[in-house]
Amino acid sequence: MTSSSAKVDDIFREAGTAFNKLSEMTMSLQAAEDSLSDEVWSPEDLETLRSSVHRFAVELNKISQHIKKRTISQIRNTLKRKAYEDLGIPMREVTLNMLNASEIDDADGLSGGVKLEFDPNEDAAT
Repeated sequence: MTSSSAKVDDIFREAGTAFNKLSEMTMSLQAAEDSLSDEVWSPEDLETLRSSVHRFAVELNKISQHIKKRTISQIRNTLKRKAYEDLGIPMREVTLNMLNASEIDDADGLSGGVKLEFDPNEDAAT
């Protein structure tokens, strides 16, 4: 398992544990409401639970908004890189140095005497 897939696995395992605990607490709350058991939730306990669930929702929304800001291209490249990584295939990224190298294989289709120059003050190569 790769590093990123192990992290995703850990996230889902932790989320599952948290949702199981929330389920247990909700069932306990419902049981206390249905009977006159000794397991009564105090107003402070209820507020703590409500506050915790609210913070979770807010944080999850922040993550969602952050991900929505990514372009489709960024997401596609990340997924492509992940797929290559999972298959053990090195993903080759072409840099300006590679494009300007004099010993580029014709099979790459990158030769032909074209040189790219990069001006750090501009966003495009010339």
